[in-house]
Amino acid sequence: MIKSFMFKHRLRAVQLGASLAIGGACLWMILAQLAPGFWDDVSVELRGLHPMSFVMAAVCTCVSFLALGRYDATAHRHFRTGISSRQANISGTAAIALAQTLGLGVLTGAVARWRMLPGISMGMALRLSGFICLSFMAALLVVTALACLVLPAPSFTFWPALAVILALPLAVAAAFFYPTVTVGRLRMKVPSLAALCSILFWTAIDTMAAATALYLLIPGDAIAFTTLLPLFLMALGAALLTGTPGGVGPFELVLFGFAPEVASVQLLSGIIAFRAIYYAAPALIAMVAMMRPLTKSDLSAPVPLLKLNDASRAEVGIIRQNGGYLLQSAETDCAVWPTGQTLCALFDPLTRPNNDFIKTVQNEARLKNLIPVLYKCSANTALLARSAAWFVSHIADEAVLKPVGFDITAAPFRTLRRKLRAAQKSGVIIKQATTLPLAQMAQVDAAWQQANGRARGGTMGVFCADYLAHQQVFLAYRGNTLIAFASFHSGTHEWCLDLMRQRSDVPDGTMHSLIHHAIVCAGQRAIPRLSLAATPACPDPSSAVMVKLAQYVVRQSGGAGLRQFKSNFRPRWQSLYAAAPNRAVLAVGLADITRAVHRPDAPLAVAQPHHHDENYEVASRLAS
Repeated sequence: MIKSFMFKHRLRAVQLGASLAIGGACLWMILAQLAPGFWDDVSVELRGLHPMSFVMAAVCTCVSFLALGRYDATAHRHFRTGISSRQANISGTAAIALAQTLGLGVLTGAVARWRMLPGISMGMALRLSGFICLSFMAALLVVTALACLVLPAPSFTFWPALAVILALPLAVAAAFFYPTVTVGRLRMKVPSLAALCSILFWTAIDTMAAATALYLLIPGDAIAFTTLLPLFLMALGAALLTGTPGGVGPFELVLFGFAPEVASVQLLSGIIAFRAIYYAAPALIAMVAMMRPLTKSDLSAPVPLLKLNDASRAEVGIIRQNGGYLLQSAETDCAVWPTGQTLCALFDPLTRPNNDFIKTVQNEARLKNLIPVLYKCSANTALLARSAAWFVSHIADEAVLKPVGFDITAAPFRTLRRKLRAAQKSGVIIKQATTLPLAQMAQVDAAWQQANGRARGGTMGVFCADYLAHQQVFLAYRGNTLIAFASFHSGTHEWCLDLMRQRSDVPDGTMHSLIHHAIVCAGQRAIPRLSLAATPACPDPSSAVMVKLAQYVVRQSGGAGLRQFKSNFRPRWQSLYAAAPNRAVLAVGLADITRAVHRPDAPLAVAQPHHHDENYEVASRLAS
């Protein structure tokens, strides 16, 4: 332990020594080229600056630091620290003001954040500093590349800048498809696209304001702003990479080296004034602010999973295994599921939907750097979303029936009766589980996955004892051998089909018998509504091309077979919708839900995911 502590301190000492040496070498190279009397000329230029130049530069500095504080708000949301945006902005602004002046930004910034926010540990402060430093450098690289391509810049920057811009879509795709990255034993959550866009936006505002402050402090018309901006961004990147205190040395060297037509006296005069206003003054203010740390102010944590059995939609029980939770407020209660990019509000609100429901979901999504999406909601909730100017799409049809008085003697149930007789003749016996035969069920589950491919997750259930313990489970035996089973989310208002499993050699009609037995049991318990879950939405008949494409999607996802199977029970088909603030956000949200279903992270407190009855999961927009 002592050796590790001493090693870390020696490493930091080496880093500080290297930064100071780099800064000193850069300054020596600059000073060696200065003519005698240079500093007298600089003094004259500084005294000649108009006072309004200092005032406007100070205003630009304030704008820049307001943007800087937003980095911390984004980082705190990413790490779910529970720190309010206001406190994150204040502590982040102070930390960055000190870090950019003292050098060794990650370490000094972490100490400042730890001091300002007593509610976080030093480890979390280091993670926040590292996140902000790396994400800012990545955003600065993109902003610099854009500036070098659009504005006058040194010719050698063209190809590197073009390479950065061309690689940007690949980086975005990687962040989308791999929201978590595992390096050895370390598992890291990649910032969401919303977080990355926020950081990129505030980086552009921050650097534009800082460059404007420098431009206003350079005497006369020594350099055009369009020429200065790409050079400033390059100099800022060099200063941050070397970690020298205040970026002294590398910053000046880049500006002097690539702006040779500018009078060195005027340029250095502007840099000195810029350092006084942009570095020294904010650092002094930050030191004063650190004398009085902020008080701890946590945001309300997600509400535990309570009262799910009383929900109007039994399918909200899916949040027991996918990391979802109940979002409860004074206005509304609903089940939400955070994915890599999306905060997915599942189904309808648990309470009566109102106009505050959409705002509640949007606010929660913002607090987690995610985009808000309503998924598989009813027409009433979809109308509420449309009244809020959200884009709504018909994505699925849910099979619903009334268990009480369910009678299959009528003519439309001819096929179902034939299936039930076939299973009965084959010796299939249906039982409702009182004790789960987990070992046999696991064998059936494994056989299903071997026949149907990799298991899915997300809004599909999982095969797990803790999860199934909350459900109604029905078993199909042939002799003493378990050959199939089905599970239902259960509540006081509804049962909903969740997990369907069978061996490849089960007799015809086995799954029909399982579902029919569950319907009868639900009717005996006076359950008013039973859902056989959803299938893809029917193709839009207005376009022949759309019909063909939608039919292809349905065939590939198995939707046609599911609809035919469920139709044997003569359900009422109820339209389900997805909604988001606009069409583009909905497309991203549905794509992210699809990714989370087909490439699930490890479920919470479960053994393994399964291949669900609803194996299409997200209907294509083409099927709307």
